[in-house]
Amino acid sequence: MENPDRVRLASVELRKAGYQFREPETASLDAIRAVHGKEHIDRVMLSGHFEAASLAAGGALAAAELAMQDEPAFALVRPPGHHAAANRAWGMCYFNSMAIAIKNIRPRAKRALIIDIDLHFGDGTVSIFRGDQNVKIVNPWSVDENFEYLDMDESRYLRQVETAFQDFDYDIVGVSAGFDTYLEDWGKLLKKEDYYKIGKAIREGAKKCGGHRFAVLEGGYHPDLLWCIKSFIEGFE
Repeated sequence: MENPDRVRLASVELRKAGYQFREPETASLDAIRAVHGKEHIDRVMLSGHFEAASLAAGGALAAAELAMQDEPAFALVRPPGHHAAANRAWGMCYFNSMAIAIKNIRPRAKRALIIDIDLHFGDGTVSIFRGDQNVKIVNPWSVDENFEYLDMDESRYLRQVETAFQDFDYDIVGVSAGFDTYLEDWGKLLKKEDYYKIGKAIREGAKKCGGHRFAVLEGGYHPDLLWCIKSFIEGFE
């Protein structure tokens, strides 16, 4: 379940490792309205989660802006957002931070590749961009081609990330960075060092668009989350 230590402990470790942090501004209502309908926004306001959700979206906006300035960035934010569609949400999500960030930079980055490495399918993001030929969304599955989860291994999962860059021209890469496919988390598949490999594969793939890349934290519930994040960033930076 939700716990402030999920970002607090990761922040402490990343600061010790020398990573620089920037405090984001809250996403404007205009930026949120570019993705979500009025009734949904009103429901989030009434739920008491508007401030946290709009600040998380602001973190994604800031990360995308840094990416456009040739500086890869990771938005260490809560709550997550990839289960938030235009007018509904579930799974502890309220606003779709990734979609808000991509919509905001579209005038400068027309074509976007979104890679969602969370264990759970990013249904909200897919719903928002359905029919948009300038956005490609890849959700690597932790199952094999026969949908037999127990036969899957980390190398085959990684190949799904590597092939995400094929057959599409893009101006920026956004990563919905969920870590619940971790070996000790719900997914029980990836080791900490696999997240380094994933980050590195995305860094290499982003060379096709001048290195423009950013990531936004989604799921991840095991106490090792901070180490998974750190491993990913080491490959991604």
